[in-house]
Amino acid sequence: MVRFRTGNTQYCLAVDATRAVRTTNGLLPLPQGRRDVAGILPGDPPLTVIAPFGPGGERVLVVEAAKKTFGVLVDAVTGLARVDEADIRPAPDGQDSQLISGIIRSEGELTLVTDPEVLVRRL
Repeated sequence: MVRFRTGNTQYCLAVDATRAVRTTNGLLPLPQGRRDVAGILPGDPPLTVIAPFGPGGERVLVVEAAKKTFGVLVDAVTGLARVDEADIRPAPDGQDSQLISGIIRSEGELTLVTDPEVLVRRL
């Protein structure tokens, strides 16, 4: 899993869906973009960047899911972690959309697991 932080919350995402980490340098706002869309990073092709975990952030985690490549705005990418499927507990109740697919409790810290297939639907 790739671990990242936004605000005071630790998240993780399957490493096989992750392609790169970029800075937000050059991020352009998308006129009349959806609420979760932070903007576009220039390139060939341009990379749409979403901010499902809140505004701000200085890093873009490049993700591929459902044959689409996009960026996720995060504060920091904190590393890699090997996670046993048995250690992932069910997602919490009360979510508007199922952004969080599970929870991992390790060394006294709670990490929220997100699903790239859910993230791509935010585009």
